Amino acid sequence: MEKIHFENCVKSFFLGLFIGVILQLFDHSDMLFEYQVLTVLASGSVGFLIGLVTEWLTSILPIRMANARTYFFMNNLIALVVATIIMAALYMITSSEMESKREFMPILLIVLGMICIANLFDYMMYRRAQNKLKTYQASMESLKHEGTD
Repeated sequence: MEKIHFENCVKSFFLGLFIGVILQLFDHSDMLFEYQVLTVLASGSVGFLIGLVTEWLTSILPIRMANARTYFFMNNLIALVVATIIMAALYMITSSEMESKREFMPILLIVLGMICIANLFDYMMYRRAQNKLKTYQASMESLKHEGTD
């Protein structure tokens, strides 16, 4: 549990909230506002659950996968599999209320696409931070060498 990045779980919660809002815009059924809010909150909770399971599974990966690119790839792959399993389970639980499987596939594709985009964005932000760190370290080294001359 100490290797789990709970910050990523919180990010997953907010991603779930965002996906819930997007899916509410996608859904054209007449639903009370209170139910829409509950649906968005449930989506955030599912996002948190997906994030927690993904982070737990990622934390038990072998240390030889410590390369950042491999870590982000495996994390994304695990997140997609976990999201698919959880969404399929939720579909089976609520299948009596859903009209057809045709409703499920577009929703699943939207969710998986947004997870991929979010993970790609997270990786790009990581790379940007690493590049800024290298630039800062190089500038500090040049200042250090100027001071000794």
